[in-house]
Amino acid sequence: MNFAIPRPALILGFAGLLPLIYGAAGTFQPRLVLPFAPPLMVMELYGSLIFAYMSGVLWGFACAGGKAGGKAGWRWLALSAAPALAIFLIMMIDPGRMVSILTFAFPALLPFDYIFWRARLTPRWWLTLRVLLTASASACFWFAAIGAGEAL
Repeated sequence: MNFAIPRPALILGFAGLLPLIYGAAGTFQPRLVLPFAPPLMVMELYGSLIFAYMSGVLWGFACAGGKAGGKAGWRWLALSAAPALAIFLIMMIDPGRMVSILTFAFPALLPFDYIFWRARLTPRWWLTLRVLLTASASACFWFAAIGAGEAL
């Protein structure tokens, strides 16, 4: 049993945190802010995009599962689409608090990852990578929310 995260997945996963690190740092250090990329806007847009992307990754696992035991079906596809639909609805209802919402949205996605991992629809290392990236992303959102004065 090999649960080691492949180096490309680890490097690219953590590289994907760079916009969030910029956003969090920019709320505390205005000198870091690029004129064309306000930190909170970067966090809101990129965070929402990545959250929906993660839902799409689950969709891919659900579809690929059809090859390994017929897992693709209403249950798996609906479960994979639910997070993207939820974040869209939340964005429509309360768009002014997206940094705070995303602080908690990414950890809320972990049970979905666990369900797919447990059903053996993901690589063995998937959940380890997701926990590492989720903790890092949530910390970035948390620091940005505090730096921006958003209520958590």
